[in-house]
Amino acid sequence: MGNREQAERLREESDGGDHYRPLAAAFRADPTRQGDVALDSLLAMALNDDVWVDVGAGAGRFSLPLALHMHQVIAIEPSAAMRAELANLQIEHGITNIDLRDDRWPSDDPAISDIAQVALISHVAYDIESIGEFLDTLERSATRECVALLYDRSPGSLFWEVWPAIHGEEQVHLPGADEFVELLQARGAEVGVVEIGREGDRQRFAFGSPDDAMGWARRRLWLAEDSAKTSALRDAVGELLIERDGSWSLPDQPKQMLIRWRTR
Repeated sequence: MGNREQAERLREESDGGDHYRPLAAAFRADPTRQGDVALDSLLAMALNDDVWVDVGAGAGRFSLPLALHMHQVIAIEPSAAMRAELANLQIEHGITNIDLRDDRWPSDDPAISDIAQVALISHVAYDIESIGEFLDTLERSATRECVALLYDRSPGSLFWEVWPAIHGEEQVHLPGADEFVELLQARGAEVGVVEIGREGDRQRFAFGSPDDAMGWARRRLWLAEDSAKTSALRDAVGELLIERDGSWSLPDQPKQMLIRWRTR
């Protein structure tokens, strides 16, 4: 709640009701890609006759390649911009076994129970305030297990070091993978956790240019395109960026965790 209240107080422009509208294209990924360690970890769990539900499917980064290896994927995505990107990729690659739903989680639809063998969330749990209800519904939807991909800290805190210089205050941090695991254990779940590598994971933590990094930083700090703070932000971000092999990254890189737990 503190993070949301801070964002609402400092936000310089409205997102028009769809936060991901200007970002959705950046979440596109080739469903036939190789070398994505996170994807490979998920594919190792999949069976040919499986049905998975992907809650917060985004542009289909995992829904689409998973669908190529199983019976069906039910993709839950409330962002119209993200759904459009997923649908376009689905058509481009001829993938027909995705049930794309415009829905918000948790769902009060009783038909959501036992619809899949596995329920997946990928980087969507950081800012869920009603997390207990969210997990209750997630666990009811799957008969075998639930799976989460989470960083040890929220991607929203990627530029946390520059907040004091721009806003005159520290960023209110969201919980990450460790806190999520502690919550699952407190709920009595049997939890398995492994850290997975970064190879093939776009992560949004490496940038093609300093301007690309600036674009992401501006949105993370809720600044308008014509913000009076743009110059200060450019200076602050420029001091952080590390150039290596033609790309720019930040020194403090989040770690991605694969979390599995049994449904009750």
